Amino acid sequence: MDLTEVRLAIDGIDRQLIGLLARRQVLVEQAGRLKPKNDARAVAATERVAQVIHTRREQAAAAGLSPDVAEAVWRAMIEAFIRLETEINRDA
Repeated sequence: MDLTEVRLAIDGIDRQLIGLLARRQVLVEQAGRLKPKNDARAVAATERVAQVIHTRREQAAAAGLSPDVAEAVWRAMIEAFIRLETEINRDA
């Protein structure tokens, strides 16, 4: 593959990731509506975040993905979704 082909393949994967993130967002929004209203602690769910990070690191290693890369991506994603869920929870 040349650089153009590699970039096209990456773009294809990114399109798939966008679709998956959109599906994840729907579930995050549903969770935000189900949690006790205006309960920042319930939304942040620090124990759940720790569990998710631990599990994703293990899954990443098993799949040949750097666990550090996986953790950085998941932490950024979780942080963004917590902000969204906080807004949903506040308005629910």
